[in-house]
Amino acid sequence: MGSLFKVGFLGVAHFHADSYARALRKLPDTEIVGAFDDDTSLGKKFCEDFKTEYYRSASQLLDKELDAVIITSENFKHYECIIQALDKGLNILCEKPMTTNLRDAEDVVARVEKQKVVFQMCYVMRYHTVSSLVKELIDSGGVGKLISLVGTNKLNRSLPLLRRWFTDPRLSGGGAVMDHTVHLADLMRWYTGDEVDEVYTEIGKKVNNSLMVEDNFFTTIRFRGDVIGHIDGSWTYASGLYTWGDVRMEIVGTDGALFMDAFRQNVYYIGDRQPNDKLSWSYYGCDPDLAMITDFKKCVQENKQPRATVKDGYEGVRISLASYESSRRGAPVKP
Repeated sequence: MGSLFKVGFLGVAHFHADSYARALRKLPDTEIVGAFDDDTSLGKKFCEDFKTEYYRSASQLLDKELDAVIITSENFKHYECIIQALDKGLNILCEKPMTTNLRDAEDVVARVEKQKVVFQMCYVMRYHTVSSLVKELIDSGGVGKLISLVGTNKLNRSLPLLRRWFTDPRLSGGGAVMDHTVHLADLMRWYTGDEVDEVYTEIGKKVNNSLMVEDNFFTTIRFRGDVIGHIDGSWTYASGLYTWGDVRMEIVGTDGALFMDAFRQNVYYIGDRQPNDKLSWSYYGCDPDLAMITDFKKCVQENKQPRATVKDGYEGVRISLASYESSRRGAPVKP
């Protein structure tokens, strides 16, 4: 690796491509070499915005001197992009979901383990200061033994319509379930240190019946250690909402509870280990994208495992697909 950390973008269809590029531009000794997207107008607009070069094919971009690629294409194209990058021996930061089916996810895990590149999932909530503080409080025994985690990761209903591939199941792999199961499911896995044993999901189109995909779902997860999780990741917030959506969670343990509202930038802790056992912490201004991109660069340069690995990507796919299967059966399923 030279003095510059050189990165290319394989696909820029996801909204997060822009925020990741902005984060890269804040890092020292870092260069966005270029980007490819098969939507020429979208790709050229991205490259104009970030003053980099547009490549007319993935192979042209991958032939350049690169240390890593960031994959922010449509969900269905993630697998192809991953394989192309791995064939060049490149390190990868991949937008969620890793793939849209389990067979491809298993293949990615095997290839990454064989090639020993750095493969990091864009599970950005692991880098949010609030959710990281919650992790520290849980690990320190602040709430005792975990009992339940109940969360929302709901979205402004207008946003999927701005990039219509989100609502095309051929390109997205699904709707709200595929889009918004993974962040809370990943946080729950991270907080419990456990894997999912059973999933039950109810799915519907409750707000926009014209969509080809679901916009509403509720998922209940039972972990192997019997902790219960519940997720509402629906695309149901009104279009006029002041923000894109939310990430909230209520965590209950035998000795206390945590109430997290990540994008209102606060966390509240209430315990009963001693009188007035409380923590209240509020602030504004966290940039989890920058924290994630910074850590990815460090992992590549130091050849270390990232906070969210290819295995975490696999588990996210496994849980999301189990949710669809549960809805089809009308019963809980084991992923």
